[in-house]
Amino acid sequence: MNKKALGIVAGALIAAAPLVSSAADSLPAPFEGNSVLQADGIVKGVDEAKHAVTVIDAHGGEASFTVTDTSNLAQLRQGSKVHVRMVRSALVSPTRNAAGVQSSPQNVSAEVVALDRASGVVELKGPNGAVFHIQGRDPVKVGNLQPGMHVEVAYAPQVSVAVAPAAQ
Repeated sequence: MNKKALGIVAGALIAAAPLVSSAADSLPAPFEGNSVLQADGIVKGVDEAKHAVTVIDAHGGEASFTVTDTSNLAQLRQGSKVHVRMVRSALVSPTRNAAGVQSSPQNVSAEVVALDRASGVVELKGPNGAVFHIQGRDPVKVGNLQPGMHVEVAYAPQVSVAVAPAAQ
């Protein structure tokens, strides 16, 4: 190959290098999913008019919920065992660094711990070390993540809460 041809090839490779580099550095697309939290506890109080239930968990922690699925509300009594299920929509956006946004109840920076490509469930570890899961609506998009990647989770402000008598 002559010097002129080598110069042209080298020039083309140098010109294309930034394009190849940015394609290799691109992040997977954000995806939507749901976070589901479930817990068992004992009813401390019920306010049917406000659709509110206060529950004490196994560790003595107390939490009050505005129940969106009120089908079991009339059955709940103080002292009864219940199962609480909360579902919240989330947008998961891969990011280049762990710093991300400051964590709040609406936004959390996390690291991908593991993922199940078949089911679309991604296991994440938050900044305080707590592990949580997001069920992706499109398992293909979840499959583009890799353990060790960092993501920002932006939760929707609405939470769907159901409280039902616990199975005996």
